[in-house]
Amino acid sequence: MPDTNGNVRTTDKDLYELLDQLQATIEQAKGVPFSDNCLVDRADALYWIKQIRASFPSEVQQAKWIVDQQRQVVASARQKAESILRESEQRQAIMVDEHQVTLLAKEQSQQILAQANQQSEEIYARSIDYARKRLTELENELTDLLVRIQKDKKELK
Repeated sequence: MPDTNGNVRTTDKDLYELLDQLQATIEQAKGVPFSDNCLVDRADALYWIKQIRASFPSEVQQAKWIVDQQRQVVASARQKAESILRESEQRQAIMVDEHQVTLLAKEQSQQILAQANQQSEEIYARSIDYARKRLTELENELTDLLVRIQKDKKELK
């Protein structure tokens, strides 16, 4: 089934095959004399890398989306807090003669700012925890995949 980029989603087995293709591309590359370097066809390597990326579990994209959303929420909360603070400062300047009203407005703006900051920190912490959990799961899957690849390579030798 195609993903949002039009690439076909693959299974773990297909991911192995894609990695094998990338490895074969690199192994078959022409060597540079007197060094371990080689000349790899850029288009081939980029094609296989693109295919491998398209094979990653959807959790990676979800984690990225969550982090992006978290950043937007934090930015919006800060922007709102700054707007509220500016508004309260303007009110304070207008009501300089009324000392009690000025103190009350300043206290309310600080409370609102503190609440906005607390909410943004909570949202940030929750999104980081979620992203960390998803990335840890992905890391475990990729570690298992790498172990299987290394085992398969050893069996081929």
